[in-house]
Amino acid sequence: MSASPAPHDPSPPLDLHACREAARSVRASPYRRQVYDAVRPHETSIHRSRLPLGPLLYAAARDGRLVWHAADEFALLEPPIARTRDWTGSDAGRTWLARLDRSWEHVMFAGPPFLLMALALPIAFIPAVGRMALLLIPIAMAWLVAQLAVGLLRLVFHHRAAPDDGARGLHWTVTLCHVADPAHLDRLLRAALNRSKDLADAHIRADVADGTHVVMCLERGITTAAARAAAARVSSVVQADPVPTGVLVVRDGGHFQPPDPEAQRPLSFIPRLLTAVALMIVVEAGFVADRERSACRAAGDCAGRPATWLDAGSWLLGRMVFQDRGLVAATGSAQWLGFLMPVVGIVVVLCLVVAGRRHARYLRKRRELRYRHLRTAFADSVRVLVLVVLDIERDAVIQAVAQAGGPDAEPDTAGGHAIFRLGRLGKIEVILAQSTQGTVTPAAMMPTANRLIEKLRPDYVVLTGICFGLWSRELDGGDQDLGDVVVSEYVHNVDHRRVTSVDGVEQILWRGERVQATRALLSAFRAATQGWVGPRVHVGAVLSANVLSDSTAFRAGLRRAFPEASAGEMELTGLYAAAANHGCGWIMAKGISDWGAGGLTDDTRRTAAGAAAAFVVHALTYGTLPPPDRDR
Repeated sequence: MSASPAPHDPSPPLDLHACREAARSVRASPYRRQVYDAVRPHETSIHRSRLPLGPLLYAAARDGRLVWHAADEFALLEPPIARTRDWTGSDAGRTWLARLDRSWEHVMFAGPPFLLMALALPIAFIPAVGRMALLLIPIAMAWLVAQLAVGLLRLVFHHRAAPDDGARGLHWTVTLCHVADPAHLDRLLRAALNRSKDLADAHIRADVADGTHVVMCLERGITTAAARAAAARVSSVVQADPVPTGVLVVRDGGHFQPPDPEAQRPLSFIPRLLTAVALMIVVEAGFVADRERSACRAAGDCAGRPATWLDAGSWLLGRMVFQDRGLVAATGSAQWLGFLMPVVGIVVVLCLVVAGRRHARYLRKRRELRYRHLRTAFADSVRVLVLVVLDIERDAVIQAVAQAGGPDAEPDTAGGHAIFRLGRLGKIEVILAQSTQGTVTPAAMMPTANRLIEKLRPDYVVLTGICFGLWSRELDGGDQDLGDVVVSEYVHNVDHRRVTSVDGVEQILWRGERVQATRALLSAFRAATQGWVGPRVHVGAVLSANVLSDSTAFRAGLRRAFPEASAGEMELTGLYAAAANHGCGWIMAKGISDWGAGGLTDDTRRTAAGAAAAFVVHALTYGTLPPPDRDR
């Protein structure tokens, strides 16, 4: 079952007013608090971690994450947290609104105290109101301390996480689903699935660790009870767990491959943590220095006190790493901050240890995944050596591969023999080589195939070119025509024979082997006849001998001795013998250029060689040739 596009899916609204109206509609939901916890969760601070809902919807609309059908029918998508780096580096994730949305927690953490301290600086130089600067700085410090205290409490007591929080890590997620008419829920969720696929394809690089693309819909992000009830019935949705946990899976049907969480890049919060700590030390150093300076000036002695900003910063940093910098704070507020710094140091060290272990685990899993992928790629790849004899046959193969979309032939050598690397046709790597006629000379088929198979280690060897037919429509009342293709089901060696005389009459005893072609190749070439629009393909026995047949009498003798044979040629026995020596699969597919009794011309050679080469390429790319069993 495939997801169909929504019947009405116009471009998302780009005006802030429409998004604010949609936010008001969501706020009227009886599940308002649950929806807000799904869309704008609390992290490790007082305030929520995302923009207010109206601007948040507007930001999502700008980068394509708002699936909008109407003001009362829309869904909000969030990319996988594990792919945050890819998303934030994309065109969609780099908009200023997207950056503000992602940084909202940090803006609210550091923005107010920064503005207060920036305001305190010029006020301090105004005599009439200069004392107000001393009030603004403690307010800024109180804001930061409150934020840090809440964050520490959340870390220590691990604020209660919703059971659906893990869904966001590895999958696209619908965090808000607002639909007035429950009958439209299936349409909206399918549109969200299609939109997430488009966004992933456009902005996130493919990764084998991602698994099958599905969308997780958070049930607490659905705004009405009727829509939540409908979610359990629509065809595009299944529960993520046997016991409902509030996670609904929107899928496209078919096969599902789960993602590998160990191979996903771990979330990097260390830069944010270190930035927050550095900012805290900078601000606290100013506060400590001010308090200590005010106290020690009254006493008239500031020696050994963190009374300057640099001394206060050094003292706070030393306290955090358990080092004595020779400074002693005397004021209660400074001592209290100094007491908290070792706790901060311990938290930072623990976070660094956890982050280091997570990153090491990530690298280990990525390495395992890489080699698993390489093993799969090697197991699925197939190398085929195509052998020919004549120049016409060689050129026909090169032309057929080029017409199938292969690259230009690359001349090379292997084992002292010239070859042509014809590139890949899908998962099939094709190499072409040429021998001389027959099987017995040093450059003939058997020694050539032996050297090349040993050097190139192909999975399969295919012999192609021209042959003579034995079932001519005109001569024999058969079904063969010039240019037809013959595929070898068997090869029968007719060189090995005993010639004797019985009562003065010569008799021939045929002693050559009769061997079937490799089963996988034979099955694949048979299957490739389906959909083949070229000349007719005949599958049958092929006679092979070191004899160039141009005799009606010789041909008639072969037909009498082997009435089931389809064709005759000169090299297949040599190919079979070499392939058998190395455990390599083999087959022949040759075009009929003549009938073994004269009439052979360059035109018939060219036509037959072209037909055979085209069928070989068709068979290799048809998709039925399996990788060999390399574990044998």
